[in-house]
Amino acid sequence: MASKHSLSVPQEFITMILNEKAGYFHQVEGWTLNCATIGAVLADLSLKSRIDTDEETLFLLDATKTGDEVLDLCLAEIASNPDPQKPRYWIERLAVHSEDIIDATLKHLVQLEIMTHHEGGFYTTNHCDWYAELQQYPKSETVGKYINSRIEKVIFTDIIPDPKDSLIIGLLSACDIIKFIFDDLEGEQEQRVELICKIEQINRVISTTVKQVAIAPTLQYSPITKPIPKIPLRSLILNRHLWDRNLPALFGNLAERYGPVFQIGPPLQKPRTFLAGPIANHWVRRNSRKFMTSGNYFREMEMVCGANNLLPSLDGADHFRLRKLMVRVYSNARFYERLDDMLRLSRQFMISQKWQAGSELKVQRDSRLLTNFQMFNILLSTDAQDLFDDLVKWNERAIVCYVADFLPKFMARTPAMKRRFRLYEKLARRIEQNHLPIQRAEAAQELADELIALHNSDPQFIPEQNLLFMLAATPIFQSLYLGDMLGFVLFEMARQPDISARIREEANEMFADGDPGKEDFTPDKFDVTRRFLMECLRLYPIIGVSLRNVANSCVLENYSLPLREKNVHRANRSTLYERLLRGTI
Repeated sequence: MASKHSLSVPQEFITMILNEKAGYFHQVEGWTLNCATIGAVLADLSLKSRIDTDEETLFLLDATKTGDEVLDLCLAEIASNPDPQKPRYWIERLAVHSEDIIDATLKHLVQLEIMTHHEGGFYTTNHCDWYAELQQYPKSETVGKYINSRIEKVIFTDIIPDPKDSLIIGLLSACDIIKFIFDDLEGEQEQRVELICKIEQINRVISTTVKQVAIAPTLQYSPITKPIPKIPLRSLILNRHLWDRNLPALFGNLAERYGPVFQIGPPLQKPRTFLAGPIANHWVRRNSRKFMTSGNYFREMEMVCGANNLLPSLDGADHFRLRKLMVRVYSNARFYERLDDMLRLSRQFMISQKWQAGSELKVQRDSRLLTNFQMFNILLSTDAQDLFDDLVKWNERAIVCYVADFLPKFMARTPAMKRRFRLYEKLARRIEQNHLPIQRAEAAQELADELIALHNSDPQFIPEQNLLFMLAATPIFQSLYLGDMLGFVLFEMARQPDISARIREEANEMFADGDPGKEDFTPDKFDVTRRFLMECLRLYPIIGVSLRNVANSCVLENYSLPLREKNVHRANRSTLYERLLRGTI
């Protein structure tokens, strides 16, 4: 655990720009955010009497380390240049470290239990007892709400601001996002913000410098764009990885030869733009919410299903709201509540399929059926085994035709596909019949219960047309992904008998006195199993590619990505997955 102390200016600044309704940060243009982050570091170094400034010059007062890795990184660089420089010089020079500083700050806030990091790059602030005691505010408030309330009080009352608060207000004003954090900021309050930014010299210098640098950077690279290379069809056909169907190797090889952005033009189709390699992956991870959207790819599939604004096509606060619901349903606590049922269902399935020592399994299908049996019974109290194969065939065809657009759409509307699609309504009605209020009075809360309750409380957020599809289709997709992941795990266990033996030893010990309970699932009791599963997740991501449309024009490595350009952001994909799809395992 990190040491507990009053938060630094960079930590409070990062906390202030978090939009907790959306789970992500208020959008600040990249160069402006970089400069403001360095401004926050310089502000904190000033409060700690390590530096001082006047209107023209930044002076080093004391090179002694502060104990904060973020501050000491910049302090060391300032100390390495004894000649006095303008504040602007240091903000621009140190801006190269801003992304690392933001990452380190977020990591530290999570360690301090100030923030929680959620799957998908979302963040929220927590109720934090130790910080509430330190700052003497109600423990019922989150840290984010406390800091916002403190800054709001400075802006909307006549109290004399603390130097730290005035510095944070100056940085928020320099980024031009203070009006989005406090949406009733106008008139007198706007004038007060301007006054606060001018009260102290350090605040005046830093906030003014950040604004100037953001408007007219001298060290920022000129965004002179170059044409996106187009992969010759001959080079693609002759690439051996294409014929091996090894997508990671194919995209990696093309990225090495042509750069992180390139186009491939399939026969009789418009060229597709691909983003591949570590540079592109890093850029997309940081910038995709600002510049790209995936919603358009799912619109047509939603229309076919009679739904609208499902999770894959939601952005912002609605996406985060629904995602938090799903996280609650799939939490470890819920798993432990149903642990006995999980074990019972696993045994029941294995008996029904006559799994015994020495049995030969069809890895992909059997793994999917097992997870489908567990998930539908645990999450929906419903059996869908009899419909599973047909629904999977419809899902896979629909994704290829409607989402990826790799096959003509009429192939998803054949008589066989239409018949399979109608099974979704049959399954949804089956689930509804198993979730009548009288049946659920004493039952544990499930996915279906949560979705139905959310629909009843907010029918506009989850209308009935969405509810039916979410009840039936979401667990089918999850069964596919989790089932394939289980197939990868079984494959790796077969390839590595030594590790398999160690996993078996841990399982035998865990089940030695009967079925394990929650207390048995501690890292030390299944250390090898846990690390093995984590490594399999790393080696075999289920989602092969992520499809995006450019919502705002942007530049990646001097390649311009125009509006509405279709992009495929490459994620790692295993050769094993391709072999599973071909049925060769």
